[in-house]
Amino acid sequence: MGFTWNSEDIAFLADPNFIDRLGHYVHNNNSNHYKFSMNVMGYQAMYYTKEFEDIVKCESSIKVLKNEIKQVCRGIFGKNGADGWEVTFRAEALIRNELNSETNLPIGEVDYATDLIYSNTILFSLNETGNKIFERWAHNAGLIEDATKTLETFPQPANDPPVSLYEEQTQLQM
Repeated sequence: MGFTWNSEDIAFLADPNFIDRLGHYVHNNNSNHYKFSMNVMGYQAMYYTKEFEDIVKCESSIKVLKNEIKQVCRGIFGKNGADGWEVTFRAEALIRNELNSETNLPIGEVDYATDLIYSNTILFSLNETGNKIFERWAHNAGLIEDATKTLETFPQPANDPPVSLYEEQTQLQM
């Protein structure tokens, strides 16, 4: 049996910069009783309808819409031992690749268009006070300055979807 906490329980689990720092720390100390893994769960594709594409062409200088493809991963950072813990999360990023219509896998080497976007971050521990152990560890490791920070401290990403590749190109041209 174990215990779990999420970003409503531990505010800094909602901070993508904290997750990045945690990942770098664990990855750099992988042989020192830490573990890391990130597995591709699959790909999500947004295919535009002809009607929508026609509207976009009429209202902009865009000539053709490219499907938006996201790589979706499940990751884990962990510390072994009596004071051990695991942080699991979902991470996704837009990629520039097209998908093979037969395999639904990217064609060629994956070319990332955005940084990872984290969600569903969960802390797991066998210890009932694992949340306090983890907060103390993160503070001592220099990953957070104050374990009592509230959720308002960290800017939350807007619920807007990531910018599409074509919106990105249009914005860069402006």
